[in-house]
Amino acid sequence: MFLVGSVHLAQSGALSVPPAMKAAFALSDELVVEVDVTAVDAEKLRQFIQEHGLLPEGQRLLQQLEPETAKLLTETAERLGTPMEGWDRMRPWVVAMTLPALASRDASTAPGPGVDLLFLANARSTKPIVELETAETQLQVFAGLPEPVEERMLRDHLLHLGELRGALERLEAAWNAGDAEALEAEVFRQEREDPELRPLYEKLFYERNVRMAEKLGELLAQQRVYCVVVGAGHVVGPRGLVALLRKQGHRVRQLPRE
Repeated sequence: MFLVGSVHLAQSGALSVPPAMKAAFALSDELVVEVDVTAVDAEKLRQFIQEHGLLPEGQRLLQQLEPETAKLLTETAERLGTPMEGWDRMRPWVVAMTLPALASRDASTAPGPGVDLLFLANARSTKPIVELETAETQLQVFAGLPEPVEERMLRDHLLHLGELRGALERLEAAWNAGDAEALEAEVFRQEREDPELRPLYEKLFYERNVRMAEKLGELLAQQRVYCVVVGAGHVVGPRGLVALLRKQGHRVRQLPRE
């Protein structure tokens, strides 16, 4: 099994897939990803948002938020030229997930496809694609957050919206260098700086890592060769997939780039 940590979004030309990854993909019988984002059912996602992403009838977003968060959101909407009415019925997690795209929609350096999409494009007509999750189960992570954590997530996004490009550049540099420690430091920076966000990271990374590791362990028992491409934040750190696979008794080593 070849395990690749992906940067899901990247600036154009910023990432260079090294020869070792290309060779690993060529040797593999199947491609394993979190979700095949090229085959997601848009109607199912729309229904999920309708059922889990809207506030109850009669409630309004600004009325549910703490004054600081409400002020930040109103100012951000004005700066982005986005009418607040479009967010009025949305739950905080839905707004938080739309902010990065809105902030970069007019920028010439807007993020584009990342590593996983490159592998998916190459596998489309050549290899079976195995999904570890579904788009709905990924969204359920956010929909199931306690309300205080959900709001804290939105506030964090609002506070750091202007730093997205710098964060992406640091991720790209760490990825290109194969620097797992730098990747971990960047992905989990906010968790370390803000203890209120720890329940979010628990749901978004650590609990999912355990489920993914179980499925990868099952695949390793098969007589197949797999190329696994998941978000880099799931691979690194003491609670990442590398550590969990080692606990299962597997030998894990990092390949050289060439």
